[in-house]
Amino acid sequence: MGFSKSKRMAFPCVSILPLLLLLLITPFSSSLSTSERVTFQLLNQLCSTPTIRKHFCITWLTDDPMTFRSDVNGLLSLVFQKTLSFGYKNQRMMLGLARTTSDPTLKIPYNSCLNYYDLATKSIDEAIEFSISKEYELASQVAARAFLSVTSCEAILEGRKNVPSYVPLRNMRFKRMLHIGRVFSDVLRS
Repeated sequence: MGFSKSKRMAFPCVSILPLLLLLLITPFSSSLSTSERVTFQLLNQLCSTPTIRKHFCITWLTDDPMTFRSDVNGLLSLVFQKTLSFGYKNQRMMLGLARTTSDPTLKIPYNSCLNYYDLATKSIDEAIEFSISKEYELASQVAARAFLSVTSCEAILEGRKNVPSYVPLRNMRFKRMLHIGRVFSDVLRS
């Protein structure tokens, strides 16, 4: 009986864990200056924001020497520029698949994905402009819109045969990049 009582007492501590995480994040985000130089420690903190895949975020951004030559606002612009570049590569990939597929059932889905990628890249272009002008809420909103476009492409291709295995992986990577841009925008606006 003593064992089950101690289990019940431990349960309330688990339920406050999300609140503690929120409290830990809030001071960091509210004290962040957009002109602060990016260091590895700062990048590690930003990439540790809940919902971001930390390892992907750190690897993706430390591979670019411009990361540590930027201030925080410049980092956000860099994130969107790198995301836009990857989006264009995905768009070219999808165009190639639409032109060369021998499966007639994939022509329309590939072309639909091309349209969704077009919407996504246009949104990222807007996000770059919003980040430069420090309109972080709008940058976050258009990054979310781009994320939904890529999600729509994923939904169209899901479960279809003959879709190369690298296509869903590239969509997933694109969404991770968009998510980082959206979350960084949210951190900067708070």
